[in-house]
Amino acid sequence: MFSVLSHLLEVERQRPRMNRRTGGFATAGLGEVQLRAEDPSPLVTNMRGTFLMTHKSPDHVARYGFSACPPEEEGVLLTELARVLSLLSDQNGWGLRCTSVAEAVEAFRLVGLEARTVVVSSQLAREVLGRETPVPEGLAGMSGRMQVLVTSLPENVALVTLAPARVGYCVRTGDSVGMAIRPQAFRVVQT
Repeated sequence: MFSVLSHLLEVERQRPRMNRRTGGFATAGLGEVQLRAEDPSPLVTNMRGTFLMTHKSPDHVARYGFSACPPEEEGVLLTELARVLSLLSDQNGWGLRCTSVAEAVEAFRLVGLEARTVVVSSQLAREVLGRETPVPEGLAGMSGRMQVLVTSLPENVALVTLAPARVGYCVRTGDSVGMAIRPQAFRVVQT
């Protein structure tokens, strides 16, 4: 199964650990990521399938929760990410919301950054790539220097991001995923 998150973020995969008491696998609940001193506080996943802003410890460590998210359901988590980013952008005056992919790319360019990935629905991928036929989920192609990733986002929503090293960090263990991301590495497109 294709994983959009593996193309969007820096990814670490961990094998589930055995639970000796029940004989099955243990499910991770909490993780930590070491940040640099200059990194802002990240937006992180929690155990309820949504995202929240967190604080760094004095040692620049941020904690995140693991959400249940099999690879085939990453679109659900990314839709929630778009919703939370839009809300936080409005609340904090971040200016992350755009009305088109071209506007999002231009917004990054104006601050000296280069958009490297666009995550879209199959319908919007046709527009971005200039195709007339449906585009299947996965890595659909390139638009300029941007990779176009297709997943089950709503038809009017897209995420435009920087290179994975600037976007954030993701840990996948079994069917759970934990993320710590930089909100300013995203632009949320709502057409």
